[in-house]
This record gives sequence, C-alpha cells and structure tokens, in this order.
Amino acid sequence: MHTELDEKVGRLLRRAASRRGLVPYGAFHALFAQTVPLRERYEQLEAAAAALCEPQVADYASLLATDSGLPGPDFFTRFRRLHAERYYATLGADRHRMLKLTEKRQLASEERERVYDHYRSAEPCVALGQDA
Repeated sequence: MHTELDEKVGRLLRRAASRRGLVPYGAFHALFAQTVPLRERYEQLEAAAAALCEPQVADYASLLATDSGLPGPDFFTRFRRLHAERYYATLGADRHRMLKLTEKRQLASEERERVYDHYRSAEPCVALGQDA
C-alpha cells in the first residue's frame, strides 16, 4: 500500500513540476483514506519528495499550496532547517520575529524555482529510467 501511495504522491509532485505548477493541499489529501493520520500523510510526502531529489537541493514538497498560494508552515520549518543561512539572512538582525508575507512568498518562490530547474534537468533521466 505504501509503495502505491509513494508512486501516487511522486506522480502528483512530478506532474506539478513538469507544468511549473502547484499542488493544492486538497489534491494531496485526496490521495489518502480519511482514516490516515496527518502525521503519516506528511511523512509520505517528505519520503516521496526526497525520492525525487535531496531536499537540500530542491524540496519538491514546496509545491504544495494553500489557498493563498503559499506552502504550509511545515515548509518554512523545513526551509529553516535545510537553508538556515538563507532563512536567517531574510530575518536580518531580529532573528526571533515571524517572516513577513512578502518574505514567505520570496522564499517559497526561490525553492519552487529550484524544483522546476531540477525537474527540467533531471526529467530526461527519469523518462529513460521509467521506459527501461
């Protein structure tokens, strides 16, 4: 079952990356039975995203989007952990303040561009691997 879900989540992320698009959280959650806890869903998301690319290089989970177009708070927590220097450079001297909306949009946009670039450069290899 997890293998099938891994494939579905991976396909959803790859499709969005191929179109330079986003994945609404509703579309992501629709892949799971209602009984699957959120913790397990997000573990599945992170595993599928990591299978596509090392999160430090390109975080495919950043393609998930709320109604505002921003990724959820889990993205910013992961971004702070994986890209601490960039995150704290954005905050500036006041390292304890919350990110402003414009800063969140900028960080999300940068990460999504890394994903799109990665997909574009890796896509031919993925296609060959799937055909083999």
